[in-house]
Amino acid sequence: MKGSDIEACAELSVQAFADYEYFTHFYPNREERLAFMRAMIRSEYRTTRRMAHFLVGQSEGKPVAVADLFPPEWKKPSDLQYLLHGWGRVLRLPQQDVIKEWLAMDECAGRYCHSLLGGTTWYLSSLTVSPDQHGKGYGREMLMDCVIPYVRQHGGTRLCFFTNSESNLQFYRHLGFEVADYQELDCRGHKMGSWSFVKGF
Repeated sequence: MKGSDIEACAELSVQAFADYEYFTHFYPNREERLAFMRAMIRSEYRTTRRMAHFLVGQSEGKPVAVADLFPPEWKKPSDLQYLLHGWGRVLRLPQQDVIKEWLAMDECAGRYCHSLLGGTTWYLSSLTVSPDQHGKGYGREMLMDCVIPYVRQHGGTRLCFFTNSESNLQFYRHLGFEVADYQELDCRGHKMGSWSFVKGF
């Protein structure tokens, strides 16, 4: 992902995840949800672009899929690095208590996968496909023909990630991933499952 791709890729992720329970439980109001997601995801992409590995799938010159990969040596950026790359927009949003709860939930959801990082294990932080491109096989193609070969080329032998969508379980199992951890998260009074998948190769 080039610097010039950040805005388009971030907006693709916003639209793709806008109706996921991961966000709707915290922000039932769509306008407030999108405002939070845009500020947070843009800052995340800008902060981590040179530390993570962003792979972009394009169709007719436009991004249709984005994979955000953390290498084994990944270290979380500092608060200062986030502030320098737009986190101030998040801090200016209302409902800071909700944002703190979301961040705590997000950290908990990713804890198992983060614990596996190191050696030759990579972490797929997100795999996003544009909503208007669903059903065309881009998700499978990005994962199997792009992400895994890329990880292999960089010395990786294992990939992990998590999903909070039960409907995705069969898809990932069909591709050879196995559930290595499950937890139930409390999202402002709502229960949400979180499945961590691992695949060696």
